Amino acid sequence: MFPLFAALALGMIAAAPRVGRAAETRKLRLMTYNVNYGNRDVATTLDAIAEEDADIVLLQEITGEWQRALAARFEKQYPVQVFRIHTRAAGGLAVLSKVPIKTEEVLPCPERGWFPAERLVIDTAFGALQILNVHLRPAIDGGSWFKGFLTTPPLRRREIETYWRKLARNMPTVIAGDFNEDPTGSAIAFLARQGLARVPTEGPTTWRYQHVDISNGKTHDVLRMDIDHVMVDRSLVGRNGRVLDAGTSDHRPVVVTIEPKR
Repeated sequence: MFPLFAALALGMIAAAPRVGRAAETRKLRLMTYNVNYGNRDVATTLDAIAEEDADIVLLQEITGEWQRALAARFEKQYPVQVFRIHTRAAGGLAVLSKVPIKTEEVLPCPERGWFPAERLVIDTAFGALQILNVHLRPAIDGGSWFKGFLTTPPLRRREIETYWRKLARNMPTVIAGDFNEDPTGSAIAFLARQGLARVPTEGPTTWRYQHVDISNGKTHDVLRMDIDHVMVDRSLVGRNGRVLDAGTSDHRPVVVTIEPKR
């Protein structure tokens, strides 16, 4: 079990003091961003979110500190806010939205999973849209990345299968967030078999592992991968996917435009 800021979340959904342009057009600009629970440069990361000004923002690794900073900074820009804090610091989720959220629920992770997922139904100009905000199991096993790269793919597939069974089948669906695997991964493959397609992106990789050179204090990328994704079902089209070279997390924000298929 984990504590949730449910009262705050539900209150902010109910308030919904205004809606943005996505409620008036048939397009929705969505951002997904793992802000990194240990990221100390909060202001620069908040700037990256503010400057892109997407219609809805899905966030991962949200702590109480991140909640306070996000709520204060985006009170006007994103009047609809939901925060779900997890006992694992990296397990918290959040949503910032300019469009009304009709329903929101946390989906517990299956056995050997680390973090929950979050199901949303939002109101758009093209009707109700179901969104699953995910943070799948990292490729770590017993503290080893090498071992985890080999042993964790079945765990991520089990996670996404568990969440998939809890989604409604009768509405357009987007699944987005930190998949902790590249586009050839097992969770991506499972969703592809269900008819979802990954929105291709331009720009740098969504994640990098950096090393600091103690001789000069400069950082360089040791490992780079695309592990943050947006997937849409057959009723939708995802366009203009971009990875922003912004913020100070080890992840970068991913932004896509979603619209109904004509």
